Amino acid sequence: MSAHATFHRLLLLGVNHRWASLVFLCLVTVLLGLGLPRLQVDTGLSSLIPGADPDKLIYDQVAEEFGSDNRTLIYLRGERLWTPEGLTALEQLHRRVQALPFVQRVDDLYTLRSVRGEGEVLDARLLLAEVPAGSSEAEQARADALYNPLIVGNYLSQDGEATALMVTVREAPDDPTFDRRVSRALEDAIAPARTHFETVFQIGPPRISDELKSNLLRDLLLLGPLSALLLVVTLLLFFRGWFAALVPLATSILSIIWAFGLMGWVGIPLNILSAMIPSLVVVIGATEDTHMMAAYFRDLAEGGNSRADTTRLMMRHMGVPLLLTIFTTVMGFASNAFIGIEMIEHFALASTAALLANGIITLLLVPLLLSVIGPTRVYGRRTPGTRGRTSVRGLPGLAVRAFGTAHQHYARPVLLLTGALCAFFVYQASTLHVTNDPFSYFREDRPLLQHARQVQQDLAGIKVFFVSLESDRERAFLDPANLRRLAEIQAFIAKQGIFDSSISLADHLTLLNREFHGGDPNYHTLPIRRDLVAQYLLFLHRSDLDSYVSHDLRRANIVVRHNVSDSATLNRHIRELREVVAGIAGAELRGHVVGENLMINAAAETLLSAQAKSLGVLLVVIFLTVSAMFTSFRGGVIALIPSLVPIILMFGIMGLLDIPLNPGTAMVAVIAIGIAIDGTIHLFARYNDLCRRTADYTEAVRMTVREEAVPVVYTSLALALGFGILIFSNFTLVAQFGALAAATMLFSIFANLIITPIIMSRIRLVGLHQILALSSQKGVLDASPLFREMSDYQIRKAILISEMHEFDAKELLIEQGSIGRSMYLLLEGEVEVVRRDGGESRQIVVLTPGQVFGEIGFIRDTQRTADVRALTPVKVLRFDYEKIRKDLKFFPGIVARLNFNISGILGERLADVMEQRHATPKAGTKQ
Repeated sequence: MSAHATFHRLLLLGVNHRWASLVFLCLVTVLLGLGLPRLQVDTGLSSLIPGADPDKLIYDQVAEEFGSDNRTLIYLRGERLWTPEGLTALEQLHRRVQALPFVQRVDDLYTLRSVRGEGEVLDARLLLAEVPAGSSEAEQARADALYNPLIVGNYLSQDGEATALMVTVREAPDDPTFDRRVSRALEDAIAPARTHFETVFQIGPPRISDELKSNLLRDLLLLGPLSALLLVVTLLLFFRGWFAALVPLATSILSIIWAFGLMGWVGIPLNILSAMIPSLVVVIGATEDTHMMAAYFRDLAEGGNSRADTTRLMMRHMGVPLLLTIFTTVMGFASNAFIGIEMIEHFALASTAALLANGIITLLLVPLLLSVIGPTRVYGRRTPGTRGRTSVRGLPGLAVRAFGTAHQHYARPVLLLTGALCAFFVYQASTLHVTNDPFSYFREDRPLLQHARQVQQDLAGIKVFFVSLESDRERAFLDPANLRRLAEIQAFIAKQGIFDSSISLADHLTLLNREFHGGDPNYHTLPIRRDLVAQYLLFLHRSDLDSYVSHDLRRANIVVRHNVSDSATLNRHIRELREVVAGIAGAELRGHVVGENLMINAAAETLLSAQAKSLGVLLVVIFLTVSAMFTSFRGGVIALIPSLVPIILMFGIMGLLDIPLNPGTAMVAVIAIGIAIDGTIHLFARYNDLCRRTADYTEAVRMTVREEAVPVVYTSLALALGFGILIFSNFTLVAQFGALAAATMLFSIFANLIITPIIMSRIRLVGLHQILALSSQKGVLDASPLFREMSDYQIRKAILISEMHEFDAKELLIEQGSIGRSMYLLLEGEVEVVRRDGGESRQIVVLTPGQVFGEIGFIRDTQRTADVRALTPVKVLRFDYEKIRKDLKFFPGIVARLNFNISGILGERLADVMEQRHATPKAGTKQ
């Protein structure tokens, strides 16, 4: 069996083997459905950090030494804070939080120290050793707290009415529910405090993760059903029948079960990007169902055959473009695996599985249903995509008329204007910036962001990172020179003006030095002698130093707090800080700037390069695939145009509107290309079919646009509306993804129906599947003198430049006296060549498969000298002179060989004629 026959048998499995296909679909659905209960949700921030981040090991070491930067801040504000009742509530809250099993330590007004010097006496004690007995003691504690510069701005607001508990959470276990449990436990712990304070909330990584998870589940419950409803309504308006609207919905539901079930079995968790998968499957999966339905109704209207026969005809027309579009769409999603961020990699794998599942289900289920219960009449007044010259109305009609005008009168200006627009938007795209901060995922009106801003306004940002200095010498940070290095780094951090606060061992020693001198501000400097440093450290409890210096005094740590959510801004300042730290540390010390939020934001830098890599890989794959399937490198290049133009416009709009490149928008380009190529492939496939029937390529392009405008416009609009649903997401990055993808789909209409056809008319496409389909006539073709010394590929390519015709017995193929510039190759059956002289007819010769006739008319515009009539049903290939001449510039090597072989045939025919004339002068056989 030939490869071509095997290919078509696979495409027709759903029609020819209905029960087997149905049983297969049911078994796989049940098997994968059992994996749904295993599906986990992961919104942990660690998934935003690239696994190969070189700072990860250093960060782990610093966090182990000085405590994790996974810190949750509990914020309280109230006028009664500095009353015995308020401080009692604060102390009870401290105990409740400290008792939680996941809490490593709690720093607040009950753990901080008051440092005051009076004369030669230094009073260094806990700010609040116990709850004050009266209001005067409470006021004294308030005054002590406001006096300490290490407390104000970090744990207490300037007005003294807002305070914070800094909760250090132990390292999270490998448990996707950990953050949710921590956040809920902290909420339970702070609930009683709300009766004593006007404002109470907790904010930190566990809450961020928990809110990401809650919003993710809301997205799943909202976006999927909205997309399904939109799909049904759109298809009802398009096809005007429930069957055509519900079949894509059925394939989408099965695809989602397959994808989520597989994720459960293999352990790929849901994340905030995966929440888009149901909407994507509904929207994208419906495009191929729509093309198949349109083709089914078109073939039904023209053929009037049974359901099964109409379905088989539809699959013959749709098979190759269907498989190509499934492949390119899947590749578009799979190429996101190059980005290197776990969250995006998981989404890439999950979405690839979902779209691949949808392709398999569509290939089996849609033909099965059409062949069994498909409509037997065309819905509505006309069939979408009806062939021929019938007028096309609505938006597709507008697109057809726009193309006709542009192609006929303004082809060059349209191409020049498109080039100018692309150049403008490329310039705008150069201003793109990237971000990967989790806070940027939320909408601006979310309470989480409002709380973060309130904390920063009263205290300092909730995000923490470390600047660590390390020495090989024991007790290195008793040395005042090394302490000055800490102070210099902190001075530079303050100079940068973007970070809210920094605290180090140097700050504690500076404060002690001032208070040892009676609070004199002139002594608010570092001690200048090593023995003084050692003496001052005796006044500090070890718990006061845990976050700032190691036990052996070889490593020191600066704790920096901020609330920067723009990755580009943060990364720029961190790079600058690292350079300064390296310079200050010199050769004696090793300096590191590390933090979980720094690694998350640094991952944004990889988005741009990874996006370029993914985009490049996908474009190469599309180019090679289209070039191979249509046997034309020019076709491969042209196929990239309707993909590149919308992407250039999209990136330009992002730059123009200051929309950042983030884990959501970073995927738009490759996904949109994988989808937009769908319309291009269908255009190419239809144009290829029409080129087999006519030598007028311009007319073939017009017919292609006329026939494909309806499915291209409606599927692109449906995609745009489907992606537009994502605007209602709870996440900014998902909403941005939806808006940009919708805009890209609309741009693709312009590219596919205006730009591509203008350029497409300059090439001749030949389908690889058509070349393979001719293998059944291989013996005839190889034996024909027309293809002497030509390779199999050249023969098949040459044949596909021709047109195939069939004639019944006794039907006239060539009429004597007519004029025609065509040559014929007989593939099947027999024909006779008959010469009419006066009233008599004489048979000249009977031709069999492989022989050529009409070659003189092909070479020269002259009258035919004989009739050629079919003796049996015959199949012939017709080679038109004008068509061959046009194709000379596309396939010069093949046409040159054909001309050489035609010359040989003419030479042999001339030799035969001369020989016959020499024997019998009146026996010429010129045709």
